[in-house]
Amino acid sequence: MAKKRLLLVIGGAWHPFDRCAEILKELLEDTGRYTMDITDSRDRLKRGAIRKYDAVLAYTSSGKLTKDQEHGLLDFVKAGGAFIGLHCATTVGKTNSGYVDLIGGTFVSHGPVQEFPVTITQRDHVITGRIPDFRITDELYLLDKFDPKAVDVLATAMWKGKTQPIAYTKTYGKGRMFYLALGHDERALLHPEFQKMVRRGVDWSLGKQQAKPLKVGVVGYGCQFRMGQLHLQSLRDAAGFEPVAICDRLPERRAEGKEDYPGIKTYASMKRMLDTSDVELVVVITEHNTHPRLAIQCLEAGRHVVTEKPFCITVKEADEMIRAADKNKRMLSVFHNRRWDGDYLAIKNAIAAGLLGDVFQIEACMAGYGHPSYWWRSDKRISGGAFYDWGAHIVDWVLGLVPAKITEVSGYFQPKRVWHDVTNEDHCNAAVRFENGCSATIELSHIAAIGKPRWRILGTQGALVGDGEKFRVVSHKDGIELDSQMKFFESDWHAYYRNVGDHLRLGEPLAVTPESARRVIAVIQTAEQSSKAGKALTLPKHCR
Repeated sequence: MAKKRLLLVIGGAWHPFDRCAEILKELLEDTGRYTMDITDSRDRLKRGAIRKYDAVLAYTSSGKLTKDQEHGLLDFVKAGGAFIGLHCATTVGKTNSGYVDLIGGTFVSHGPVQEFPVTITQRDHVITGRIPDFRITDELYLLDKFDPKAVDVLATAMWKGKTQPIAYTKTYGKGRMFYLALGHDERALLHPEFQKMVRRGVDWSLGKQQAKPLKVGVVGYGCQFRMGQLHLQSLRDAAGFEPVAICDRLPERRAEGKEDYPGIKTYASMKRMLDTSDVELVVVITEHNTHPRLAIQCLEAGRHVVTEKPFCITVKEADEMIRAADKNKRMLSVFHNRRWDGDYLAIKNAIAAGLLGDVFQIEACMAGYGHPSYWWRSDKRISGGAFYDWGAHIVDWVLGLVPAKITEVSGYFQPKRVWHDVTNEDHCNAAVRFENGCSATIELSHIAAIGKPRWRILGTQGALVGDGEKFRVVSHKDGIELDSQMKFFESDWHAYYRNVGDHLRLGEPLAVTPESARRVIAVIQTAEQSSKAGKALTLPKHCR
């Protein structure tokens, strides 16, 4: 299918137009659906020039449109073209009545650049569906000549006790218009919810439809933590999917599923579920060593698959799973919902804000002294080992903090030092070195009589340490020494399935890719191999 052609009009004062244009171009062209031209000449809006485009985006400020420019744009949209106005586009053409009618209002003033909350007012619209209320650092634009009855308001913010429109749509002739008031500078344009609304706003303006909600099922409903119930609830509430199937070998667990989800169909055999049900996405919540076989069986049956963590136990298994997904053109992911833990989100924010400078050392630890319990998670043959439970999350966290290839991994494992009646290791330690000079140590232990903070991170301009509910952060950024406390962000585990919904229904990027999951397994597997070999080892080339 041919890519749609977009025109981005930039230019004016008070905004970093060139850098923001680069961000917008990359954002939209990375979808694979669009190609974008960028111009600071408004003459490209004239009839002769604009007709070769499918949509026009305006991220430009001040000034008046000539009659030819205004009429060219209005006729373009009336005839079925798409127009997307961003932020300062409402400062343009205040005396151009036709343009004001198209974009829905004119800029009056704005507050200071500061953080403020944005409220989603329509949660079932394609542009704002599965987007939670959020906070953003930006200018809050105030509009004049705005008629809420003439548009469809999707998001708002408050200014001095009055509701202000942040995002809205309208039809104009045969065309569509979307306006988003956010976007003062790079901080706003790199905000994930801003990017979602821009990408979806372009899609909606060009008439793209989202796919229908998928029908979902789980394999392995019961177990100790009632994970099947939690997965189905999040799939339903966060992604809008429809739970239709539960597969579990035990009849009492199937009965429990029917009680939780009246009318749902249950199965004792996954093969029968795949053969007779209309389930489209299957979540595999079984023992670790069964994930590859069951995931591949579902993929070969044409179903999308999410596995509980860990993804699998070996890189070879991960390769086989990824090949099956690629062959059958189906989504494959692992439930790394802990990427949205409040402490981890706070760490990423501190690093992004430059409080730590360049991170060169990370220490992550979950340790205590106590028997690991008699269950399959303590059986190495089934679980893969002590590193494959919480360790999968911690390795995933660390890899998400260091944007560099891995050069080597050293493992230091202590098997059967204290708890001889289980087969997992008592203590696991992995040292990971990265190409950018950063190193990380990851420790999990059942024989650590004295523990450590979960996190200690060192950077060239500061450090972070702590666990519980807040971190201590010491920063020397900009030559000013700060020693303060930083509260954790609010955890948002539903974000995982919101992203799965966005990916399958709108084609948006998948947050937890199977390749990133395979890299986690490669670190864990290589750490164990290194411990046995007594030397540092490198990862397989395709996992580094």
